[in-house]
Amino acid sequence: MRKLDWVALFLIVVVAIGGKILGVGESVPENYSPRRPNPELYEPKIWDAETRAWLQGGAQKKRPGTRSVFPILREGTIEEIGRRGSSTGSAFSVSSEGYWLTARHVVEGCDQAYIQTGTREGIRVVRTAIHPQADVALLITNGAPEGIPVAASRMGKRESFSVGFPKGQPGAVHGRFLGEMTMRHTGRQGYRERVYAWSIVSEIPQRFASLGGLSGGAVIDDAGRIVGIVQAESPRRGRFMTARPETYQKMFELAGVNVPVISEPASKARISAANYGSIARELITTLRVAKVLCRVR
Repeated sequence: MRKLDWVALFLIVVVAIGGKILGVGESVPENYSPRRPNPELYEPKIWDAETRAWLQGGAQKKRPGTRSVFPILREGTIEEIGRRGSSTGSAFSVSSEGYWLTARHVVEGCDQAYIQTGTREGIRVVRTAIHPQADVALLITNGAPEGIPVAASRMGKRESFSVGFPKGQPGAVHGRFLGEMTMRHTGRQGYRERVYAWSIVSEIPQRFASLGGLSGGAVIDDAGRIVGIVQAESPRRGRFMTARPETYQKMFELAGVNVPVISEPASKARISAANYGSIARELITTLRVAKVLCRVR
């Protein structure tokens, strides 16, 4: 090979290596645009900044002024009056097929509901199934994040951790089981249902005078399984009420969807008063627990 050929070959190799180092010629995402970069690569996760402090704990103990000496009522009443307006609530994924659980009152009467996925962004709810005798609803979208495992029963667990959007902002509540009671719904439609009652042990973050907006949120046991849906609260008593596993299982049956229920722990890592903030943060930033937007025209 002539000397000139060797020089040409050497230059070709140098250019090829240099191009590889500089990234020249590498493939880019199909939706990449210099003017509008791929949001998956550049945009921060929704609720990331709002929940970053949760990684260091910071739960607030029971609210000042609340008491836990009140006996559990045999029956409580929720009165629904007035015309429905646009509002927000919480929901959580139970299947990547696009199945979400929430409270009935969060979505009943909505002209259109959405699951929020970003700032001024959301996915449309294509079907809403309402439980006829309970404050429970199933939302269906075209796909969803990985579902949170659903427990077959409460299995005697005394602690729970509820995750959602009180006052429209991410939050979590540590609850202690008190017992069962009957909740009577009056107003637009009347029905009764058996629910669980929990006392508030602590909250994250330290700002909520009310849990309004947490309705529809996920109630999780210390093994990472869904054991209920947040429905209502009693602020003066420092308590909240949730749907029972039997109720959401009936919802699956009524809606004609297949969501497996489990008896074994969903995770080896136990959720506790010390770490539930970081667990709740992960569920919210991955959109497994999300805000519901109810639009009424």
